Amino acid sequence: MIDQRNEKPMTAGSALAVKCNNGTFVGKETDELIIWKGIPYATQPVGKLRWQKALPAADDDGVYDATKPGHIPVGPVNDSMGTAEFGEDCLVLNIYCNTGCTDSRKPVMVWIHGGGFCAESQASPLYDLTNISKQCPDILFVSIDYRLGFLGFMNFERVPGGENFKEAGNLGLLDQLEALRWIQKNIAGFGGDPDNVTIFGESAGSASVTFLPLIDGSEGLFRRCIAQSANIAYCDTMEHGIHVTQNFLAATGCQTMDELMALTTEELLVAYQKAGGIDKNCLLGMANFPLLDGVTLPEDRADMYGMWGDEKRARIDLMIGSTQDEIRYFVPSEGGEEGFGNTLRWIARKDRTMLNEQEKAMYDAFMATLAGENEVSRLEQYCNDMNFRAGNTNMAIRHAAAGGNTYMYFMKKPVITPELGAIHAAEIPYLFDTCLEDPMGSGAIVRTDECEFRHVAKQMWTNFARTGNPSTDKYEWKQFSGSDRRTMVFDDTIGMQKDLFGKREDLMMSWAERLGNGSSKRVC
Repeated sequence: MIDQRNEKPMTAGSALAVKCNNGTFVGKETDELIIWKGIPYATQPVGKLRWQKALPAADDDGVYDATKPGHIPVGPVNDSMGTAEFGEDCLVLNIYCNTGCTDSRKPVMVWIHGGGFCAESQASPLYDLTNISKQCPDILFVSIDYRLGFLGFMNFERVPGGENFKEAGNLGLLDQLEALRWIQKNIAGFGGDPDNVTIFGESAGSASVTFLPLIDGSEGLFRRCIAQSANIAYCDTMEHGIHVTQNFLAATGCQTMDELMALTTEELLVAYQKAGGIDKNCLLGMANFPLLDGVTLPEDRADMYGMWGDEKRARIDLMIGSTQDEIRYFVPSEGGEEGFGNTLRWIARKDRTMLNEQEKAMYDAFMATLAGENEVSRLEQYCNDMNFRAGNTNMAIRHAAAGGNTYMYFMKKPVITPELGAIHAAEIPYLFDTCLEDPMGSGAIVRTDECEFRHVAKQMWTNFARTGNPSTDKYEWKQFSGSDRRTMVFDDTIGMQKDLFGKREDLMMSWAERLGNGSSKRVC
C-alpha cells in the first residue's frame, strides 16, 4: 500500500526506475511490459484534507516500490478480487509501458473507470490494461482512481461547518484533473508524449471525460476525448445533493462537519451500507452524480451543452457513442424481466410528469416512432435515448458545428447472454480482452470470443489517440455532422450509416437537456 512503501535500492539508469517530481518509482517488468502500480498523483486527502480539493503531490527525492496496487476508493463493494484494500489515500495511478516499442514520445491514453460515481476502481479485473498494452506497444496506457460517493460528490451547504467545503460537490472530478496535471509533469519520463494525451472512459468514466473539458484549469491537459456511453447528462442538482447528505447524516448519526471529520474510514464503509438501506431506489441513498454547484460545474445543465459548442471545446477531438441495449444491463439487478419492466414504466411515468404540454406532445410523438414494438421495448428505447443517446447526439452536433473533429459510434454486437443484447459496458471486454461479470454474480455475460470487432475496436480507439482519426486501412470512419449524423456501426458487419435513428432523439433533446438522466435518482 502507499503508506507501507519502503525505500529500496535501484539500478542507475534502469528502465524500471523513473524519477518523478514526487519520487522515483520502481516498477516491474513481465513479458516485455513494465507496469508501475499505486503511484500517488496528489497529496492524499486524509485527516484534515478529507472533503477538500486535492493538492499537488509534494516534491520528494525518495525511491519507492511501485509493484503493488495502492488503496482503492472507499465505496460499497471492493471490486479488486482481493488484490487491494479500501483507503482514503486512494489518489493513485497505474502506468503500462510496452518495451517492444522504444519511442520516447508515445501517445498517452488515460483510462477513467465507471461505477456510477459511487463504486468500482481501476483494480477491477474488467479494467486491467495489461492485454491492450501488450497488443498496442506504441501507446502508453494510464489508469487512475478518484474519490467516489460520500467522499467525492457531496453538498454540505446545510451542515454546520459546511461553508468551508464548497468544492465538495465535485472532488472526484477535481481529483481526475490533478491526475492529469501529474501526467503532464511526469509522463515524459515513462516514454509518454504530454502533448498527445487522450482521456477515455465508460459510464461514469465517460461522463467524466465530457465534464473535464468544461472545468477551469483543464486547458492543455489532454488533446482528445473518447466517451463510451455516458455524457454531461450525468449530473445532479444541489437540491438532490442535500437529499443524499441527509441520508449520509442519518447513516452516520452525525450532525456537524466536525463530527463527520472525526469518522474513521471503517465507519464510512458502514455508512455506505446503511445509506443504501435508507433509500434503496437505484443507489439513491449513497451517491450523487457530479453536482451543478456553480463552482466547478455550472448551475444550469444546459450551459454545459452550450460549452461543447464553443471555440475552446472545438479544439479537442471527440469520439462518442453508445451500445444498442444499454439499459438492459440492469435486468439482473431488477430481479429479472418483470421487475425490469416495472422499473421502466415507473421511470417513464415520472419523466412525463416533469414535462410541459409541448414536451408531452413530443414524448407521445417519440413513442409513436416505435409503434411497431411492444411496450417494454418502447420503454427500453426511451430510456436508452434519454440516458445515453440524446445527450451524446446533442453534444456531437454542437461540437461538429463549432468545427470540432467529431466521430460517433454505435455498437450492436450482442453479448454472450443473448437475452441481454449489447448492454451497457459490452464493448469493454472486447477492447481490453477482459471479462464482464453479471452484476448479480451469476458469471460472465460478455467474453472476448474471436470476432472482427475485438480487433477493430483496439485499432480504432488507438488510431484516434495517435492521430485524431480512428479510421483503419479496412474501414474509413467519416466525421460526424448534424446534417447526416454519420455513425460507425459495429455489428456482424462493420460500416458507416447515416441518420441511424431518424432524428428520433430530436423529439426529446430539449427535455433531456433540461432534466439530464437517471430518472430513478431524481427526487427534487
